[in-house]
Amino acid sequence: MNDILTSMLISIGPFVALLLIGLTFGTLAQRRHLAQLDQREAELGDFMLTTLEHAPGRHGALVTGSTVVAFDFFRRIAILLRKIIGGRFRMHETMMMRARREAMLRMAESAKAQGAVAVHNIRLVSSNLGNSGSAMGGCEVVAYGTAVWI
Repeated sequence: MNDILTSMLISIGPFVALLLIGLTFGTLAQRRHLAQLDQREAELGDFMLTTLEHAPGRHGALVTGSTVVAFDFFRRIAILLRKIIGGRFRMHETMMMRARREAMLRMAESAKAQGAVAVHNIRLVSSNLGNSGSAMGGCEVVAYGTAVWI
């Protein structure tokens, strides 16, 4: 009995260890990205972003920002386990929130670099890349709107 348990630990142990290491480093990278998003949003604090179709100012060009976020192997395994158990995909929700914020920031930074004072009529579009069974999995988020100059 002890030999069977030892054999199982030897065969499963490295996988579990790699899974934990991957989740740990993935979580740390995610926290760093969220901190960077907070900092960049604070820097754009006075820049107006709205969903209004018509706003005062001289309307200019279409501005866009997009990002692609891939699912890492370890989070994909956690999502597959969650599918079996059921419930909310909190890891996926966090990833989508980061992707939306990143796309919005890229759009706003692009508009500000062009001298705009605001972006109106903002829309967000997302799409899945691959599926959970494919080698590639993730999402793309595109933010677009109308840059406004005074």
